[in-house]
Amino acid sequence: MFLDKELKKIGKKNIRVYLDMDGTIVHYEVGNADNYDIKRPLLNRINNVKKIISEYDNISFYILSIGHEQKHIDQKNKWLDKYLPEIPKENRAILIRNIRGNKPSPEIKRDFINSIKTDDIIVLIDDDPRIIDAVRKNNKNNVILYKDSVLSD
Repeated sequence: MFLDKELKKIGKKNIRVYLDMDGTIVHYEVGNADNYDIKRPLLNRINNVKKIISEYDNISFYILSIGHEQKHIDQKNKWLDKYLPEIPKENRAILIRNIRGNKPSPEIKRDFINSIKTDDIIVLIDDDPRIIDAVRKNNKNNVILYKDSVLSD
């Protein structure tokens, strides 16, 4: 898989991989943020993440996802417990986006990434080009950005 090759290029430095959920490891239907109990896992991508987790001691995976309300956070955590329990709860940032007009998702994720205090290399994998562009334009942590296809074979 392409991500595996890219991570090998970084070497033995500590790496934090922030992984989006909707459209990246979970099949996502536009406009349907509910019903996580029946959302289809993208198993090839999930298995590739599990492979990297098992093979690299210097790489930690994190979830960076957005929900519209608290119930979505709960649903996403249950989904992760079922399909990707290798990412512990303390490594899951599932942020609430207020649908009544707060910041849009790209700004929320960009601000979260920019707030991280670490010497580790940060990698962000997301399916939304708006999020990748927002982080790229104001990249305080020199984040390495990848589109979700990096998880495929």
